[in-house]
Amino acid sequence: MDNGIKVVSLFDGKACGLQALKEQGIRVAEYHAFENDKYAMQIANKNHPEIIQHGEVTFMTDFSQFKDVDLLLAGSPCQGFSYAGKQLAFNDPRSQLFFEFVRAKKDIKPKSFLLENVKMQQKFTDTITNYVGVPPILINSALVSAQNRVRNYWCNWKVEQPEDKGIYLKNILQSDNEADFSFLSKKALEYMNKEVRGGRNHWDFMHHSDSAKEKSSTVVSNFFKGAPYNVLIHQGKIRRFTPVECERLQGLPDNYTGGVSNTQRYKMLGNGWNVPTIKHIFSQNKYLMEYAK
Repeated sequence: MDNGIKVVSLFDGKACGLQALKEQGIRVAEYHAFENDKYAMQIANKNHPEIIQHGEVTFMTDFSQFKDVDLLLAGSPCQGFSYAGKQLAFNDPRSQLFFEFVRAKKDIKPKSFLLENVKMQQKFTDTITNYVGVPPILINSALVSAQNRVRNYWCNWKVEQPEDKGIYLKNILQSDNEADFSFLSKKALEYMNKEVRGGRNHWDFMHHSDSAKEKSSTVVSNFFKGAPYNVLIHQGKIRRFTPVECERLQGLPDNYTGGVSNTQRYKMLGNGWNVPTIKHIFSQNKYLMEYAK
């Protein structure tokens, strides 16, 4: 057996796939990443300087140079499919990037592949399944973290649901002496109250820092006109989760995304994978786990 597996990762972001492989103990000989967000690439390279970056995926005219790699990864942009968005599906240019994965899979013919995307209308799920050739497994990352994050995972190996690790908000929140908290402004609160009256209930996404068994809502990359999607009641006031708390919700080491602005940290954390979930999926692949021995 050689030194490790060869991986190609599309829409790699901040390299959560490589982080999960390492934490699972799977040796990686080469990790080829395709990404166009300079901040995400900066964080990926900071944590994993061995990554071979190839830039924008659409610029790669022929993936056959990576023929028969061990693992192809992709978490293609999901905004067109998401229930939280306009659900333009394949009419959304971002969702059309899914076909870059289809093209890469055809050219590379990887031994294993993993595609992640949001929970979506069944007709869209069926379309992706028809192209990919295998049905997805729907996993809520709340089983392995403190975050509700329901996602579809298409892979060419059998995956069982993970066991509930019993991780809650109380296990990941920073204490007062660990962080400078960002409390919502009066203007943001007024906006949230207006949205509640208009039918968009942001209060549904609120949490209580003293709750013994509470999960966060899904960590997202965007904010609603200054009012965070993920907020909680802390000492009687409303604050947003810190970047470190979002890292913990995604199962990343503290300050994994440190080194860029908080705006960019929140963005890439919302766009990224939940690492414990990906670790679990990898652990079910007997071929990959041979490289963990």
